[in-house]
Amino acid sequence: MAEIYKYAKRYRSQIVAALDANPTTKRTQLQHKFEQVIALMEDNIYECCSEA
Repeated sequence: MAEIYKYAKRYRSQIVAALDANPTTKRTQLQHKFEQVIALMEDNIYECCSEA
């Protein structure tokens, strides 16, 4: 999961642009869902780091 997060964070702008350009993903609001997942993972990573 951490590797997927690293990839998503590194290519975030390109992924968001691609999701926004596709009519199907735009209709299903996949870009917004992707951003929510990234935000949740950032919060979880912060909590893990602060507990150490």
